[in-house]
Amino acid sequence: MNGRLKRYKLVIAIGIGFLFGLLIGYAFMVGIPSAEQRAPYIAWFKAIGDIFVRLVKMIIPVIIFFTIASAVASIRNAKVLGKILVWILVIYIITSIIGATWGLIGGLVFKPGAGVNLTPPSDYTAPTPMKGPEILLSFFKSDFSQLLTAKGAMTMIIFAILFGVAVTLVGDRGRKIADGLKLISDILIKIVRIIMWYAPIALFGYGVWLMATYGPKILGAYGKFLGADYLMTFIHFFLVYSIVVLLGGLSPLKFFKEQAEPFIIAYSTRSSAVNLPFNMAAAKRMGVPDEVFGITVPIGATVNMDGTALYQVMSALFIAQLFNIHLGPSAYGLLIFSALVGSVATAAIPSGGTIMLAFVLSVVGLPLEGIAIMMAVDPIADALRTAVNASGDNACSVLITRLIGMKLRKGPVTEEAEL
Repeated sequence: MNGRLKRYKLVIAIGIGFLFGLLIGYAFMVGIPSAEQRAPYIAWFKAIGDIFVRLVKMIIPVIIFFTIASAVASIRNAKVLGKILVWILVIYIITSIIGATWGLIGGLVFKPGAGVNLTPPSDYTAPTPMKGPEILLSFFKSDFSQLLTAKGAMTMIIFAILFGVAVTLVGDRGRKIADGLKLISDILIKIVRIIMWYAPIALFGYGVWLMATYGPKILGAYGKFLGADYLMTFIHFFLVYSIVVLLGGLSPLKFFKEQAEPFIIAYSTRSSAVNLPFNMAAAKRMGVPDEVFGITVPIGATVNMDGTALYQVMSALFIAQLFNIHLGPSAYGLLIFSALVGSVATAAIPSGGTIMLAFVLSVVGLPLEGIAIMMAVDPIADALRTAVNASGDNACSVLITRLIGMKLRKGPVTEEAEL
């Protein structure tokens, strides 16, 4: 039991901080009935939460560059990967776009953030709707210094890919650079973990501010969001993955039976990386050849995150609705695309999807204060989306096996992949 408590101590701390903040916020409402009189006191608590937002803004550009450049530079011999890599790219993109679309549908149908009427930050400027060519050109900032801001994240991703490819093309001389990129990427992930330990304090501050400013109706909005998020995520899990494995020649019943163990482990640990050996063992039991899942599952743990794409789109719509910010059809398409890229860039660690949510919000011009607001329910949402992310890796592995001309093994498998 002590081991489990240690694993979840950050989640528990975040939950306690937020709940304690709500209680203090309610006490402010009762003790100081006038909103104008309690506003100066509440501002201090909001500032506590805003520190977290600023720390996230600080880390976005550098973590995007080094994580993506490192991943691209690590592929030293693309020819060896051949057809598997091509189909990984195609299938993972398709399923992630479908996941993001479910998030868009859920946000538009259920409107979980409607009616709360949060006030946008004082320095917030509503983005002007862009036309097609403007959207395309917005991905390519003309000034390098713009890449170092949250709004330049898309251009930073393009630059990171180009840099990683260039490191690979240099050959043996580039290996030291590739190793250096990996080391810095690991260090930056550690920095994210350090920042996350401030989250309980930040959520306490935001809890006080939300309750004292907007009252209990914010809790109803959270409930609606989680209900919609779980519903759409389970639809993706059962419907889309059943179709994917059927196309790959595997019975959906066998898939869900074999995937049950890694699904539960991923749900409880909230980490695709921790779940990796269990997912590979399940792929072996499904009959996927070792040479296939040995590539698809590890890469998928980093880049194939359907649940994250769904969550990020629905979160963006939720935040827009909370602040009464209208998003048009062009923004919806941009949301799906940015969620696809953002999910690829998400680290396979607990709450990694929330960190990259900052990128998605910045692309469509939504307040980054929404990140801290989402932290209150992120552990609950993160558990399911991580389990679905891991399941998608194996579903796609089944289909890729068939697409590259190989067959699933038949009969019982005695050898299991182990830690």
